[in-house]
Amino acid sequence: MDYFILPDPVADNERDSTSALALVLSGNDDAPAAANHAKPLLDRGQVVLDNELLRRLRQSRLLSQQDLADDCWRRNIRVSIATIKRAESGRAVRFRIAHELARCFDVPVMRIVRSASSALAGSDGQ
Repeated sequence: MDYFILPDPVADNERDSTSALALVLSGNDDAPAAANHAKPLLDRGQVVLDNELLRRLRQSRLLSQQDLADDCWRRNIRVSIATIKRAESGRAVRFRIAHELARCFDVPVMRIVRSASSALAGSDGQ
Protein backbone atom coordinates (compact mmCIF):
# COMPACT_ATOMS: atom_id res chain seq x y z
CA MET A 1 0.00 0.00 0.00
CA ASP A 2 1.35 3.43 -0.97
CA TYR A 3 1.11 6.38 1.36
CA PHE A 4 1.10 9.97 0.28
CA ILE A 5 2.01 12.93 2.39
CA LEU A 6 -0.58 15.60 1.92
CA PRO A 7 0.22 19.26 2.50
CA ASP A 8 -0.57 20.32 6.02
CA PRO A 9 -3.19 23.12 5.89
CA VAL A 10 -1.80 24.56 9.10
CA ALA A 11 1.68 24.71 7.60
CA ASP A 12 0.24 26.57 4.61
CA ASN A 13 -1.16 29.13 7.01
CA GLU A 14 2.31 29.77 8.39
CA ARG A 15 2.34 32.57 5.83
CA ASP A 16 0.32 34.41 8.48
CA SER A 17 3.56 35.29 10.25
CA THR A 18 5.04 38.74 10.57
CA SER A 19 7.75 37.90 8.06
CA ALA A 20 5.14 37.00 5.44
CA LEU A 21 3.33 40.25 6.15
CA ALA A 22 6.58 42.12 5.73
CA LEU A 23 6.89 40.61 2.25
CA VAL A 24 3.37 41.73 1.33
CA LEU A 25 3.89 45.19 2.78
CA SER A 26 7.17 45.55 0.95
CA GLY A 27 5.22 45.59 -2.33
CA ASN A 28 7.54 45.39 -5.31
CA ASP A 29 11.07 46.62 -5.92
CA ASP A 30 9.73 49.80 -7.49
CA ALA A 31 8.31 51.05 -4.18
CA PRO A 32 10.99 50.86 -1.44
CA ALA A 33 9.84 54.16 0.06
CA ALA A 34 6.30 52.81 0.41
CA ALA A 35 7.59 49.72 2.19
CA ASN A 36 9.64 51.85 4.59
CA HIS A 37 6.62 54.04 5.34
CA ALA A 38 4.29 51.05 5.94
CA LYS A 39 6.82 49.29 8.19
CA PRO A 40 5.85 51.22 11.35
CA LEU A 41 2.33 49.77 11.09
CA LEU A 42 3.74 46.26 10.99
CA ASP A 43 6.10 47.06 13.86
CA ARG A 44 3.04 48.01 15.93
CA GLY A 45 1.35 44.76 14.94
CA GLN A 46 -1.08 46.51 12.60
CA VAL A 47 -1.97 45.96 8.97
CA VAL A 48 -4.35 47.56 6.51
CA LEU A 49 -6.82 45.20 4.91
CA ASP A 50 -8.33 45.28 1.45
CA ASN A 51 -11.55 47.02 2.45
CA GLU A 52 -13.26 46.49 -0.91
CA LEU A 53 -12.55 42.76 -0.79
CA LEU A 54 -13.84 42.54 2.78
CA ARG A 55 -17.03 44.32 1.78
CA ARG A 56 -17.50 42.03 -1.25
CA LEU A 57 -16.90 38.91 0.87
CA ARG A 58 -19.46 40.08 3.43
CA GLN A 59 -22.03 41.11 0.85
CA SER A 60 -21.61 37.85 -1.09
CA ARG A 61 -22.90 36.14 2.05
CA LEU A 62 -25.81 38.61 2.16
CA LEU A 63 -24.73 39.82 5.62
CA SER A 64 -24.89 43.24 7.17
CA GLN A 65 -21.92 44.31 9.28
CA GLN A 66 -23.94 43.46 12.41
CA ASP A 67 -24.89 40.05 11.01
CA LEU A 68 -21.24 39.34 10.26
CA ALA A 69 -20.21 40.32 13.79
CA ASP A 70 -22.95 38.08 15.23
CA ASP A 71 -21.93 35.20 12.97
CA CYS A 72 -18.30 35.59 14.01
CA TRP A 73 -19.20 35.52 17.70
CA ARG A 74 -21.34 32.39 17.21
CA ARG A 75 -18.29 30.74 15.62
CA ASN A 76 -16.10 31.86 18.56
CA ILE A 77 -14.30 34.38 16.37
CA ARG A 78 -13.94 37.56 18.41
CA VAL A 79 -14.57 40.44 16.00
CA SER A 80 -16.88 43.31 16.94
CA ILE A 81 -19.02 45.41 14.63
CA ALA A 82 -16.78 48.42 15.38
CA THR A 83 -13.77 46.42 14.20
CA ILE A 84 -15.58 45.34 11.03
CA LYS A 85 -16.45 48.98 10.32
CA ARG A 86 -12.84 50.01 10.93
CA ALA A 87 -11.49 47.32 8.57
CA GLU A 88 -14.06 48.10 5.86
CA SER A 89 -13.23 51.81 6.03
CA GLY A 90 -9.57 51.03 5.24
CA ARG A 91 -8.14 51.89 8.64
CA ALA A 92 -5.33 49.88 10.20
CA VAL A 93 -6.27 46.94 12.42
CA ARG A 94 -4.21 44.61 14.58
CA PHE A 95 -2.81 41.53 12.89
CA ARG A 96 -4.92 39.36 15.22
CA ILE A 97 -8.02 40.98 13.73
CA ALA A 98 -6.79 40.29 10.20
CA HIS A 99 -6.32 36.66 11.15
CA GLU A 100 -9.77 36.47 12.76
CA LEU A 101 -11.49 38.04 9.74
CA ALA A 102 -9.69 35.62 7.44
CA ARG A 103 -10.98 32.76 9.59
CA CYS A 104 -14.47 34.20 9.44
CA PHE A 105 -14.42 34.31 5.63
CA ASP A 106 -12.45 31.04 5.32
CA VAL A 107 -9.72 32.68 3.23
CA PRO A 108 -5.93 32.93 3.75
CA VAL A 109 -5.04 36.04 5.71
CA MET A 110 -2.62 37.12 3.00
CA ARG A 111 -5.55 37.44 0.60
CA ILE A 112 -7.15 40.24 2.62
CA VAL A 113 -3.97 42.17 3.55
CA ARG A 114 -3.17 45.15 1.32
CA SER A 115 0.22 45.69 -0.25
CA ALA A 116 2.36 48.64 0.86
CA SER A 117 1.36 51.00 -1.95
CA SER A 118 -2.35 50.59 -1.32
CA ALA A 119 -1.84 50.46 2.47
CA LEU A 120 -0.39 53.96 2.39
CA ALA A 121 -3.53 55.35 0.84
CA GLY A 122 -5.85 53.78 3.42
CA SER A 123 -3.85 53.99 6.64
CA ASP A 124 -4.41 56.70 9.18
CA GLY A 125 -2.19 55.08 11.81
CA GLN A 126 -4.96 54.15 14.25
